[in-house]
Amino acid sequence: MRILLPVIAVLAAFVVAASALPANLAVAGGPCSAETSLDGEELEFLELINDYRDQNGLGPLVFSDALNQAAAWKSAHMANNDYFAHDDAIIDRGFVGRLRDCGYTANTWLAENIAAGNDGAVETFEQWRGSAGHNANMLNPHMVAIGVARVFNDDSTYGWYWTTEFGGVNDGFSPPPASLPEKSGDVDCTGATTSVDAALVLQFSAALIQNLPCQGEADVNGDDRVSSLDAAIILQISAGLFA
Repeated sequence: MRILLPVIAVLAAFVVAASALPANLAVAGGPCSAETSLDGEELEFLELINDYRDQNGLGPLVFSDALNQAAAWKSAHMANNDYFAHDDAIIDRGFVGRLRDCGYTANTWLAENIAAGNDGAVETFEQWRGSAGHNANMLNPHMVAIGVARVFNDDSTYGWYWTTEFGGVNDGFSPPPASLPEKSGDVDCTGATTSVDAALVLQFSAALIQNLPCQGEADVNGDDRVSSLDAAIILQISAGLFA
C-alpha cells in the first residue's frame, strides 16, 4: 500500500461528473484498449456499493463490459501519465467520449468517479461516500450498470488510481444476461452462492489455489474457462441479480 499524506487522498476525491445525454451524441472515435480482468478489490467494491445502495432502498448495479473497459483504460492512463482529471490528458477527450469509444453507446444517464491514493476498495469507497458529489453518483437511482478499475504505478504522484463509470442502461454480458448463469456458482458446496464463492473463483483463476470443492460450478458463463468474469457473475448471483 502506498502511504500518502491524508490531505492528498482527500483532495483526490473531489471531482465528479454526471449527465443525461442527448439522443444525437456522436462516437468520438478515440483509443480504448486496456486489461479488464477484475481483481479482488474491484469485486469487493461492487459488493460494497451494492450493499450501500440496498441500505438506501436502491437496486444493485451490474458490471458492464464496456464500462469496465472505459474504467480500466482511464485508471491506466492516469497512472501511466501521472495526472488526475476526468478529461483524458494528451488526447483531450471527455469522459462521455471515452465511454462511447469503449462501446457504451446507450443514450442514458452517465457518471464517473475518480480517486487516487488508496489501494483498497474500502478506503476508496469511504473517500467517495464522504464527498457529496461522488456519493450522489453512487446513490443515483437512474444508474443500473457500473465499471470499476484500479491501476498502480510506483512512479506516479498518487500510486493507485481508481475509476468507476456509471450508466443508466444494463448493456449486459456476452452472452446476454438472459442466458446467464449456466451454473449456480456454489463452488464451496455449501448449498448457497455467496461472495465467498466469488473470492474462491478469483483465487482459482489466478492459480493461487489448485482446486475447488465443487469446481464444476465455477464456469457460470459457459465459456469453458474459469476467469475473473465468472467471479464477477457469481458475486452478482449472490446479490440476487440472477435467479
